[in-house]
Amino acid sequence: MEIGLDRLIDEINKSQKSIISVYLFGEMGIGAPRFIQDKPHVLRNEEGYAFFPIAGEDEETAGYYIGDLHEIYEEEADEEARAKFEVREQGILLMEIRLY
Repeated sequence: MEIGLDRLIDEINKSQKSIISVYLFGEMGIGAPRFIQDKPHVLRNEEGYAFFPIAGEDEETAGYYIGDLHEIYEEEADEEARAKFEVREQGILLMEIRLY
């Protein structure tokens, strides 16, 4: 089910832990590192984007800016996750977010 960015932000901010898998080369899963964050907290910036850090908390380090034009889907949770989301751009999978 497609959802909006505000709903994703709300779900992330309510979670105890997030695991983000980043697909660097599309859906092939090649170079799909996983980043774990305890007590994640995400906000929108002045331009309306949410920053998802993948290598620390510093926006200068590495991460993704997700905006309202990205496609965000709530998927059936797997493993022990309470929620799972996919973020896509023009149909190409960018990241999976699992919340615990």
